[in-house]
Amino acid sequence: MSHSDEYFRNPPRCRLGVLAALRNEAGHLLLVKKLYQERENPRPWGLVGGSVGEHEGLREAWAREVLEETGLSLRPGRLLVNDEVPASGDNAKGINWVYDTAPLPDTTEIALPLDQLSDYAYVPRDRLGDYLTEHGTRRANAVLDAVAQGTVLELEYGYRAK
Repeated sequence: MSHSDEYFRNPPRCRLGVLAALRNEAGHLLLVKKLYQERENPRPWGLVGGSVGEHEGLREAWAREVLEETGLSLRPGRLLVNDEVPASGDNAKGINWVYDTAPLPDTTEIALPLDQLSDYAYVPRDRLGDYLTEHGTRRANAVLDAVAQGTVLELEYGYRAK
């Protein structure tokens, strides 16, 4: 495909997101309950994170999202997962990057923005499906696999890319 100047002035829509693999000392993932998903999703939980602003870098957006959603001032560690999510309905295609951090001490206090999030939980691998959608469960399991293997995993809608 040849790209014209118009393509670069008006590129296809694509949502960029950053997510945090925040874990406690037992290795359980921190999930947050998202108010905006509660009405339409029976499992409105997800990893901490959100959208990358137009003029933000990925790591800058990660640190901002973690601070906004947990009250914690942290820096992202290594990249664990890249998950490409296809467009559906009114939603543009999305690409999410999941970054690691060191495990949080069990005494760490989480301060939720109550206008966005209603609860949080540290969830072990065998209970992720109780909280997350099927896609979210696949992605969270891949995150824990990447942590254990010391690798980066590329996903397409939560499935390992081929």
